[in-house]
Amino acid sequence: MEVKRIISAALAISFLIILLWVGGWLFNMSLLLISLAALRELYHAFSKIGFSPLRAAGFMAVTVFFIQHFLFKGIYDFIYIFIVIILLLTVQLFRRSYKVNDIAITILGFFYPGILLVFASYMREHAYVFPNYLLILTLVATYSTDTYAYFIGRALGKHKLCPTISPNKTKEGSIGGLAGSVVTVVMLGIVLNWVYNIKVDIIHFVAIGILGGFFSQFGDLSASSIKRQCNIKDFGNVLPGHGGILDRIDSLLFVLPVIYTYTQLFI
Repeated sequence: MEVKRIISAALAISFLIILLWVGGWLFNMSLLLISLAALRELYHAFSKIGFSPLRAAGFMAVTVFFIQHFLFKGIYDFIYIFIVIILLLTVQLFRRSYKVNDIAITILGFFYPGILLVFASYMREHAYVFPNYLLILTLVATYSTDTYAYFIGRALGKHKLCPTISPNKTKEGSIGGLAGSVVTVVMLGIVLNWVYNIKVDIIHFVAIGILGGFFSQFGDLSASSIKRQCNIKDFGNVLPGHGGILDRIDSLLFVLPVIYTYTQLFI
């Protein structure tokens, strides 16, 4: 299992580096495909406990959202979201066979995981210093939390964090993940300041590390709660040792909008 995790992680990191390096259409297309794959996993999970989300409508809504975002640079994002919600809520007026719960799950999927990855695009479009600056900080904050929490939890973990949701997570691992995120982001921020000859105050890197450390774990636990309710261990098995696509990006989906908002307000 450990070997599979390492190999999968190495391949994912390699793909991510290529993605950030090339950018452009490859980056945009990858956001769309990853979002659709994660959406498929969420709908499949809920279908296991009797829900019947409107899959075609959900896939189409997410696809058109990203296409219009890339074409119009996000100008009509809010309007489009409003229209999608209205249309999905009115479906039951014309097809009485659709249940309110199924429509609610469809709308949930449109937002989570559906369109949340668009914040990665926002970060590049409203670039600070260089296109991947905020995105790299966000990715490091998110996955350093996961890494530190995993290893410190295994080494020192004794007190359960949320035993009814995720029995293997510990308070020690959670604290270690938060601390690891702050330390790693601050170190990276100092390096980026030096490389690009800029003067971003270290307090901002501390804040990004804290936000990433907290919301990364919130995202992970929220996904674990959904999996518990759906009686599944993982959302999929496309990534050996890690589960599905949604299992890998659940934390990132929470961290992206939070750090983007912080940087727009304070940096």
